[in-house]
Amino acid sequence: MKQPENNSKTAAFLTHELRSPLTSILCSLQLMKEEAAQGNTQNQAMLLDAALRNAERLNLLIDDVMDDSKIQAGRMKMKATAIDPLEIVRETALSLQPWALRRKIGLTVKAGKQLPLVQTDAKRTLQALTNLISNALKFTPEGGNITISVDRGIRDQSGMVVFSVTDTGPGLSQDEVQSVFRYFVQGKKGEERNDGTGLGLPLARSFIEMLGGMMWAESTPGMGAAFRFTLPQAIGDAESPTPASSSVRANTTSRP
Repeated sequence: MKQPENNSKTAAFLTHELRSPLTSILCSLQLMKEEAAQGNTQNQAMLLDAALRNAERLNLLIDDVMDDSKIQAGRMKMKATAIDPLEIVRETALSLQPWALRRKIGLTVKAGKQLPLVQTDAKRTLQALTNLISNALKFTPEGGNITISVDRGIRDQSGMVVFSVTDTGPGLSQDEVQSVFRYFVQGKKGEERNDGTGLGLPLARSFIEMLGGMMWAESTPGMGAAFRFTLPQAIGDAESPTPASSSVRANTTSRP
């Protein structure tokens, strides 16, 4: 991943991204103070919730910037071990289940038969997959579906395991497919700018590339998008205890 060429532009972007949630937090706390002074507690829970959401957004941005700084300085350390790829997928899907339930979005896990173990850093792989699924949740409309699948690579991906996150959102244009992994590129929901840091996808790809894999996007406008990445099979791997069934559904599907 290349460092942004225009440092002043990067600083301006980060300043704006930090100021926006911080301003929202300050406004929420000020309103809570005024409500409390007037003895009105009706709106305090709502204001507190807004402050917490924006604090979480600030924390996410800071984490992303710190991770990116480590990568650019060559200080990002990876600890690769042999891991069951389906466990990575299941753990990530379950951690994002509450978000999917709130959005009434189906979250389905599918796995190929007798998957090999992968040689990877569990923490960074979970982070990369979380970033991809979070991105899909932002753009998939209520009542839509996201499928997370994992299977053996074939042909030119032989010796690799392929992870895919496919959504039923608006999809990407060819220009967006080419630019989606660039620094600070943020998609749009209709005519509105998406609420994100613009670092999640570039970081995800950097992690995967550092682990010996590749990440790419595929999409047709109006037909959803698919984000895929590969990881190498573990050296002298044994097959993981994936069920014989070719489809494993996590308890995350939520639609009326």
